[in-house]
Amino acid sequence: MTSVEQEAFLRRFHAAHPGATSHALARTGCYARFAARIPLTARVLDLASGDGPLLAHLPPSAIGLDISLPDLRGAPAGARVVQGRAQALPFTDGAFDVVACHLAFMLFGELDHVVAELRRVLVPGGRFLALLGGGPTADGDDAFHRFLALLAPHGRAAPRFGDPRARSEAGWRDLFSAENGWGPIAFERWEVDASGTFDEVWAFLGASYQLPAAHAPAIRAALAAQYAPAARVPCTIVTWFAQAAHAPSTRTRPLRETPSLI
Repeated sequence: MTSVEQEAFLRRFHAAHPGATSHALARTGCYARFAARIPLTARVLDLASGDGPLLAHLPPSAIGLDISLPDLRGAPAGARVVQGRAQALPFTDGAFDVVACHLAFMLFGELDHVVAELRRVLVPGGRFLALLGGGPTADGDDAFHRFLALLAPHGRAAPRFGDPRARSEAGWRDLFSAENGWGPIAFERWEVDASGTFDEVWAFLGASYQLPAAHAPAIRAALAAQYAPAARVPCTIVTWFAQAAHAPSTRTRPLRETPSLI
């Protein structure tokens, strides 16, 4: 699947399921935890903001950007949002102190362009913060592992997104290298507890891009049967909080116009 095809898939998915990700994760506290790492006085871009679950925890001056207009229309009242692509950010050079990206950086195509744009719109010394991953623990027997076992026979039909470098520390050291104008990077392992009722857990699992729509009802029914007696279904999500610092440079670049907000 080409980057154009990947982006078209994501647009269709979010047009059909606006707010799917935020509805699944809002109860876990991961948006508030992420926002707590951002200074209250910072000028912030929420990249791939969706319907604004992270924006709801950020200062009112923060701006959200997403490719999905249906998602953006669901953003909190008064939120500053704009439709656009990570590969060509419609903002002036040095417009932000922080760019934040919650569980979306792994999905971007043309990643070298994305990283160059991140550096362009950050002030020298600014930071790119990303929550990466979203997979199961290495071992265990919770709903996430059982879901993946049920999904495995349909793996060939699942789309593949993004650039593998987005998913590893070694890949980040390549993307956010000193040669590319970046300073230190850092990683922290964050476990997210998504346990709850079966319906609450399925809200997360069922929002997976890897779940073929034609097989979703059968997989849901099979998983529900395994947890029918349980009042609380266990589900743990492993993520990584990553950050990269913009290294100062004397290079200049042409300015882009600031977009109209939706």
